[in-house]
Amino acid sequence: MPLAIKPLIDLADTDRDLQTYIYARSHLERQIDTARSVVDQHQKSIEQKNNELEILASECKEVRNNIQMQEELISRLDGQVPKIRNEKEFAASKNQLEEARKILGMMEDKMLNLDLKKEDLEKEIETIKSQFDESNSEFQRETSGLLKKQEQAEKKIAKLQPRRTRLLKKVPQKIKRFYERCQDSGISTPICAIQDRSCSGCHTVLLPQLVNELMANANSHKNCPNCSRILYFPETEEK
Repeated sequence: MPLAIKPLIDLADTDRDLQTYIYARSHLERQIDTARSVVDQHQKSIEQKNNELEILASECKEVRNNIQMQEELISRLDGQVPKIRNEKEFAASKNQLEEARKILGMMEDKMLNLDLKKEDLEKEIETIKSQFDESNSEFQRETSGLLKKQEQAEKKIAKLQPRRTRLLKKVPQKIKRFYERCQDSGISTPICAIQDRSCSGCHTVLLPQLVNELMANANSHKNCPNCSRILYFPETEEK
């Protein structure tokens, strides 16, 4: 292949390889993220349930303190009964004692309900932890190969990017600007070979005159009349 067109072709080939590995890396990242999302969801559920458990434990502590205070009040009221000398004070003390025992009963019921909720929540957390361990093991199995492929893609990209920079320096400034404008506008392959007398980028059938001109001079290049990509006639096509 003549030297003048060779850097353009090498650049185009390098870009195609680079885009392939960048896409592969992106695809692998999505696969890994999808697999990790199940693990993350279980982890998030565990954190939420642990927060609920902390709130419940705090509420239990407060109710226990209130029960203790109520028991102390009842004990004091019981101790005052023998010292009462008239019926009026006795009736008032009796009413106060009954109210205190009623409140204590309500608190004990509440404490029982909280203990049951706490027990159910702890069981739920254990179930989610078991699901988390299972999904995490599955994630490790699924992604061991994906992570290896991702590492290989990273190495290829790291090798191709400096090569692309070196090749771009060999391209004339005018073509380099055109090349970069194409890529900025979404044309990922600004340089294309002619295949079956068509532009391999947009697949437009080319005029015989254009094909013959490039066939006659493999060192030349022209723009596709449809998509403006740089066209060249490959040696394989000529043969």
